[in-house]
Amino acid sequence: MTLRKLTPFVVFGLLAIAGKASAHMVETNYFLDQLSNEQSEQVLNMKSTFSNGDPLKGAKVNVYSPNNPVTPWKQGVTDGQGRFSFTPDQNLPGDWEVVIRQQGHGDILTVPVNEATGVTTELISDSYDSDIHYGSTSYLSWVLSIGTLLGLGLWSRFRK
Repeated sequence: MTLRKLTPFVVFGLLAIAGKASAHMVETNYFLDQLSNEQSEQVLNMKSTFSNGDPLKGAKVNVYSPNNPVTPWKQGVTDGQGRFSFTPDQNLPGDWEVVIRQQGHGDILTVPVNEATGVTTELISDSYDSDIHYGSTSYLSWVLSIGTLLGLGLWSRFRK
């Protein structure tokens, strides 16, 4: 057997080693509720799902106000349907940030709030989706990879 015939085995063995793999994306939909006609208080309702439609259950949510982007203004967890709600303080105008994270998946929303009208849903932006993972590699693929490389080395040594 020539070295050329062994090339596909080497390529297969090297491809079996883990690399970056794209996972499903997180998508966050939102809508605004007015609590009552007399109050100007607004509730921003969010629902985070994977691209396949499964809810992002139990994800950690941190809401940051414009005057303190370091310490969360509110913290919580998405429910079994991937939902989370909060009422931004209209007395703190500016860009609020909502960070949703769960085991390497996540989303970040920027929510503009002003004193006069509150949340402007048309201006909410989705600034980040995190979906990169490292694929797990089985022991068998490592054994095959190393075995193939060792076999090639021994084969070339005995052929001479």
